[in-house]
Amino acid sequence: MDHSGPTGRAYRSKIKRPCDRCRLRKTACVLPEGPPCRSCFTNNKECTFKLRPRLKTRRMSTENQAPHATASYEVPNPTLQLSPDSTRLHHDPFDQDRGYSYNDPVQMWPGQHAQNEPQPDLMTRHTSMESMDDHPISPDQESPQQIGAITSPASQPVQRIRSLDLIEGSIAQFYGMSSESDPWLLRHCRYDEYGMRSLHRTHIRNVGGVPVEGLVPVHFLETEKELMLPKGSDMDNRSQKDVMQDRNQLNDMVSPEHGKRLLSLFLRFVFPAVPIISRSQLGITSGVSTAVLEKIPVHLLAAIYASAIPFAVHDSVLCVSAAYGELLSEKLWHTVYELILQETHTPKLAVLQASLLYLQQIPAGSLKALPDGPFIWSFLGSTVALAVSLGLHVEPRPWGIPPWEKRLRRRLWWAVYVEDKWRSLLTGRPSFIHPDEFDIFDLSAGDFIQDEKADEHDHNCQPLFYYTTGLARIIENLHRTFYTIKASQRVSDDFRASIDAARPIRAQLQQWYLSLPDTLRLKRGSVSNSHIASDPIEGASDLHFSYLVLEMFLYRAILRPLAQSPPPPPISDDTDPTPMGAFWLVEDLTFDTHGFDQLPAMNSMQLGEAEEATLKAAEKCAAIIVNFVGALAPHEFGSFWHPWNRICFAAVSNFVTLLLVQAPTRQHALRSRDLLELWSHTLRCQHWSHEGLMKLGLVRLNQMQIEGLENIFNLPAHVSEILRDTQQD
Repeated sequence: MDHSGPTGRAYRSKIKRPCDRCRLRKTACVLPEGPPCRSCFTNNKECTFKLRPRLKTRRMSTENQAPHATASYEVPNPTLQLSPDSTRLHHDPFDQDRGYSYNDPVQMWPGQHAQNEPQPDLMTRHTSMESMDDHPISPDQESPQQIGAITSPASQPVQRIRSLDLIEGSIAQFYGMSSESDPWLLRHCRYDEYGMRSLHRTHIRNVGGVPVEGLVPVHFLETEKELMLPKGSDMDNRSQKDVMQDRNQLNDMVSPEHGKRLLSLFLRFVFPAVPIISRSQLGITSGVSTAVLEKIPVHLLAAIYASAIPFAVHDSVLCVSAAYGELLSEKLWHTVYELILQETHTPKLAVLQASLLYLQQIPAGSLKALPDGPFIWSFLGSTVALAVSLGLHVEPRPWGIPPWEKRLRRRLWWAVYVEDKWRSLLTGRPSFIHPDEFDIFDLSAGDFIQDEKADEHDHNCQPLFYYTTGLARIIENLHRTFYTIKASQRVSDDFRASIDAARPIRAQLQQWYLSLPDTLRLKRGSVSNSHIASDPIEGASDLHFSYLVLEMFLYRAILRPLAQSPPPPPISDDTDPTPMGAFWLVEDLTFDTHGFDQLPAMNSMQLGEAEEATLKAAEKCAAIIVNFVGALAPHEFGSFWHPWNRICFAAVSNFVTLLLVQAPTRQHALRSRDLLELWSHTLRCQHWSHEGLMKLGLVRLNQMQIEGLENIFNLPAHVSEILRDTQQD
């Protein structure tokens, strides 16, 4: 092992200089955002920066080292959890400190700036955040007790940057905390300058630098690919020639010239919502070249092509080619699936990337009218398992890997997280991801830069995916509070408990919406040019609809106890409404003016009054969703929509039906009937704009209408009477 490299203390930015207490104790000063540091907060000590920096001559290296040759180091806090107020983002979410709690999910992270305090600008915050990436911690910055090693600092080399994913001929598996090889034992190994320890044909990779307070040692097992392949199988016999044959077959389906156009469409429509590739790694700057396509593995490239085909109408060349239709899309997705199965034994990040895109396909043909089958749920479980095997659930910023790989790994984890939370909620199944099993920080502006444009941020991708992950964090809270088996048993019959549990979640949703920047707000002005208008950012409509559905799921949970409760006293005369009919549904119920009603305060109302107020608020929520969908223009359906939103449309059909079936009075039943009729009309009109999204929701309504609600459900007498009157009309 060569120890001739520099062993001097690497420069540490003054912005991130250690506090007085950590300097005196010679321990690592972990500052996630601002003071107090981790150690001072844990020990309830004052965190000060009064001591003057010591004048010290830096030791110069005898060798010329490239500035990127040492490992980046930024210390995360592995026990941070989002507080209920953590979704209180501002119009530019990356200008403000985000709220965290330490152990206590209600307490905000100490040192967080108040709203009226001056905030550092984006570049200052980014520079502060990345300063530790630029200047790694040298071994002599930590005490032997922290390092956990028996060697002297002089014998510990500075760790060099080396990719985990781009090593040819081997795969890397994450060593968990209770794995057969104890990470606390492995940290005592002697590693070379790349953090490697060879053991015959396997290698242990220490990517995390040195263990410090609050962090766990992170190791990967790197194994030769041929050792992981089942002997005698087709995969064992695959050669480089087979890989080239796969690429040639893909080029036969999609020529490289057309492939460049599809990749450009992918970057425009899909990437902002699902940013699962690294433009820095692929060398994508101002345009897409054929050389870029050659860098992308076949299974990932085929998934990119298939994801972009629905948007071929936006390319003048692809639009006139009849080849880029549903048939080619099916062939490409079949190719993706077959190659994923082959590569799963020796996975790289590209396998996970292709898997995430595979989950984005909207069913075709007769499958449009059916909910997702067991295969999709099983495939999602495999995707989550693959992500954990690759170590994506561990914060990578302290690791000795390239900056682009750190950013990509963080985005990939949150993409997996979003899929898991939405699909678990919409299918009513337990989530695969639990909050205690990952320590990834929330996304920031630095996760969307390119190496070639380090001073620029992708303002299209950045807020859209950022706010999508924010909604997913709220889903976890909503699901855990109302929709697990234990939670349902606890609150489904208790109206007071349901209201109390819903209030903080409702506050999270409102704060999330208030924090949206102008680029994500839908402006419903004059409709004269709505057919040629465009979203400020492609996919904003998908994001807004997702938010509305979560509001609906909150009311759906609150309404469960009302089915067993006595009917609330009528607030107005229990007679038919005036001849205005269903006009109340088309009032200005836009959620952009915060038209949602507040949940009732149980301590200031009688139970019946609170139930009545909640029921009216639920009806208003449903009306807002109906109006929102009815106002969507064709161009808004032409942007990217997550495929699980088609289940959301079916859930809305179910919710509106629930309001009618559980209507406690004739007036509520009349309002719910009008709402159901308008929703049915809206789906029939709008499903031509995006049949794949609307079909399931429309089928669910048609099934109940054909059979007759009175034949399917046990209805109150006043509801049955209204339905009979409707049939006679």
